[in-house]
Amino acid sequence: MKNILIVFTLFTVLACTATNKKTMVASTYDSKADIDLFLSTGEESVENQVLDRLKLHNVDSVQIKQILRATLSESSQNSRGLQSNLKLKIKQKKYSYALYVPDLVSPNMPMIVIMHGMGGSGANTIQAWIDRLGDKFVILCPTYPMGAWWSQNAENFVLQLINEIQSNYQIDPNRIFLSGLSNGAIGAYMLGMFYPDRFAGIIPIAGGITKRLMSFLVNLNNTPLYIIQGEFDPIFPIALIRRTYKILSDFKSPVIYREHKERGAAHGGHFLPESEVPALIEWLTKQKRNTSPKVIRITREKNHMKRFFWARISKGLKLAALQIPGPEMEPLNIQDGKIATLFAIDKGNNRFMVRGKNVIEFEIYLSSDHIDFKKPVVVTFQSIQDEGNKLTPGKKFVAFNQKVKKDSNLLLQGFKESRDQNLLFDARITISTQKNVEFAASQ
Repeated sequence: MKNILIVFTLFTVLACTATNKKTMVASTYDSKADIDLFLSTGEESVENQVLDRLKLHNVDSVQIKQILRATLSESSQNSRGLQSNLKLKIKQKKYSYALYVPDLVSPNMPMIVIMHGMGGSGANTIQAWIDRLGDKFVILCPTYPMGAWWSQNAENFVLQLINEIQSNYQIDPNRIFLSGLSNGAIGAYMLGMFYPDRFAGIIPIAGGITKRLMSFLVNLNNTPLYIIQGEFDPIFPIALIRRTYKILSDFKSPVIYREHKERGAAHGGHFLPESEVPALIEWLTKQKRNTSPKVIRITREKNHMKRFFWARISKGLKLAALQIPGPEMEPLNIQDGKIATLFAIDKGNNRFMVRGKNVIEFEIYLSSDHIDFKKPVVVTFQSIQDEGNKLTPGKKFVAFNQKVKKDSNLLLQGFKESRDQNLLFDARITISTQKNVEFAASQ
């Protein structure tokens, strides 16, 4: 009996010691430091090590989201006022930009990005907008050669610059606006069409896009536009802008169109009349991004295949690659082909309805804010085919019906790319329309 008591006591001591050691290990783990490491590294092996440690210490997606959001609230806000000659380095090249941060900047300030026209710069653009907007906005004016904002390099520059400012200031991600005049208006249309979930509103001024690019206006179905154009603009024909407005109106996109009859001394109607500014500012103050629309429409070509909102076309059928080169050397991908279109509806209760044309594969992104991960997710798909001049719907069938596991890597990678606390996704499902079409045909 005495021996049994000794063994029991020894076992209890060892068990308590092991428990204490385990508690000590858990208590010394700094999940925030590990997540910061994930966000700062460019090495996949380091990312995987962080993911392994998060899993080992049972750090779930709820905790990860809390840490990511706290990361944004820690942003430094030391620099105020006008800064005219700042630099951002991208692939060994430095690009200039001008920034204005109100002296009395408050947390979650709205920001407007304004792109100049040919021959302009951020430095000579920003002062007029400070006078117009006062201390209501953080104002960001990048500079790019010849104002070629349609180029791939310029696109990358603007998106990285927005991320940079968001990492340094507490910008409201739901009130970031994109505007531009002349060439800058082309950039506003194009960045807006290809990244519509990044912006609370798009403001093209005295500029437009070609008929070929108008196919992508459907992407702006959930992103408000405020178009200002002069009837007597000698550079961008008014008929082109009116056509753009009609397409957006036909899509029932949230668009306001302001057409003025003023003539400037230098460029006719190719400018922003100050008389248009008060109504524009009033509109800006009322806009807020919708981060989770129930219905989204996506039109894609090969050079722009990223997710927006909660869906993505990941593969298309013989897609065109539409790219307009700029003045800098950049990789080119230009080819004739098709345009892929996806029409997706979040029907609630873990159910989605998707229709697609020229879509081989698509993805649905899921967040615990809108999805019950304890239940199956059901996706119904229907293809749309071209038959002559007529669109014909294919057979409707269930393409996905099962439970989905959360993915910490997806959550962290998504935040790493956009620094957007309101578009944090816990999981992603990928659906091949080809396999499902074959399955449906055999039924």
